[in-house]
Amino acid sequence: MAQVSTVPGGSEYSDLIYEENPSVHDRKFFPQSFYIANVMEIFERLAWYGFFTVSSLYMSNSQSQGGLGFSDAQRGTIQGVIPFLLYLLPVFTGALGDRHGYKRMFFIAFAIMTPGYYLLGQVSGFWPFFATLLFVAVGAAIFKPLVVATVSRTTNDRNRAMGFGIFYTMINIGGFVGAMVAGVVKGISWDYVFTVAACWIAVNFLLLLFYQEPCAAASTRSQIVSKASQKSVFRDIALVLKNRRFVIYLLIMSSFWACYNQWFLTVPLYIRDFVDTAPLLALVASFSPAVANAISKGSPGQISPEFITAFNFFSILVLQIAISHLSRRFVSLHVMIAGTCVMAASFLWIGFGPLFGGFGIVLAVVAFSIGEMLTSPKSQEYVAESMPASQAALFMGYYFLSMALGFLLAGLLSGWGYGYLAKTLGRPDWMWAGFAALSIGCAVVLSLYHRTLSRFDKRASTANTKNIAS
Repeated sequence: MAQVSTVPGGSEYSDLIYEENPSVHDRKFFPQSFYIANVMEIFERLAWYGFFTVSSLYMSNSQSQGGLGFSDAQRGTIQGVIPFLLYLLPVFTGALGDRHGYKRMFFIAFAIMTPGYYLLGQVSGFWPFFATLLFVAVGAAIFKPLVVATVSRTTNDRNRAMGFGIFYTMINIGGFVGAMVAGVVKGISWDYVFTVAACWIAVNFLLLLFYQEPCAAASTRSQIVSKASQKSVFRDIALVLKNRRFVIYLLIMSSFWACYNQWFLTVPLYIRDFVDTAPLLALVASFSPAVANAISKGSPGQISPEFITAFNFFSILVLQIAISHLSRRFVSLHVMIAGTCVMAASFLWIGFGPLFGGFGIVLAVVAFSIGEMLTSPKSQEYVAESMPASQAALFMGYYFLSMALGFLLAGLLSGWGYGYLAKTLGRPDWMWAGFAALSIGCAVVLSLYHRTLSRFDKRASTANTKNIAS
């Protein structure tokens, strides 16, 4: 089997590996690059979620409490615009990774993010914080499409569903541990949140030493490199934009991400301001006073919100592989529709159901997590299985555009909804009803999208059959 250390094809690339050497499949379920990419994803998520799960609290807390003292409008703007740019940039960085090599681009990403996270804790004021977070976002935007494309290239039709399920589990290991560590260290000093995040990213420099660009036959390599050298990034972008099916899919998924991100932008503030978690804290204290003290630092008599939202990551760690295994037998879009409806139900539970204080919020987080587990991995798998495989990194980069639009909408909705509906009018239930309605709307449109595509594909299949017969 020829070993080539250059860039990518797509999912057919991994098929080629197994066909050339079938024993590889028997000896090792996934190649080495798959595992290294997954571990790098853990550490990148440790840093991101270590910051992101407490970002609403950090930005909205007063300066006397160690925060930045931003208004809801300022917080919502940052949390909308910066992630929008973070997920927009992979449109370009995904294509550049195909040309210059994944390993080199990974190194550049880590070299940007390591100092960037540290500097986040050293600046104050709206614009300095905005600029520093944008710097971090550039590094993350380089990293994201490359790690997802690595997973895509090192899996095939036989193991892709499990591969993306494992990948999504790694994301949530990073999310759970990152949130828990951030919650503990912020009780000591907010500065430690950003120092620890920088250290998490620095570990990836060591892991990069063991990363190998996935292999392909020499003929495949020369074909890909020749093709890449003939086209500019912008011609690639134009090519993808001509795929009307893909563009419509991205627009639909942007509404899903707008709702999904409320669990990081709005739920922590809602728990802090509207939910009484003292009974849940008392239950924890009855088993371990030390743990109760650790999770209530900075929130006397209450559980700090990030320890409750961390149940999202924990639920996924426990259930993701099983749900991925069960859902593999169903059509991807059907699973995504079901997951979006479950997410809407979790919003309604928060807004109108019997909350039972902190206990109810934990149940809502678990319900939301089930919806997420059904929808998010399948949304990426759908791209991998339905778009041109020879341009995996490029299409994965464009997939992040739906997240970009979703974040922009999420930040603006969170800033306005929480500032006006929840705080000014005192009606957080109206806010959650709005997010539930948006989730249901996403599910309805996904269903129409699927039916339209099914009819179109059936007509195309019939036409091809008639042409062959004639």
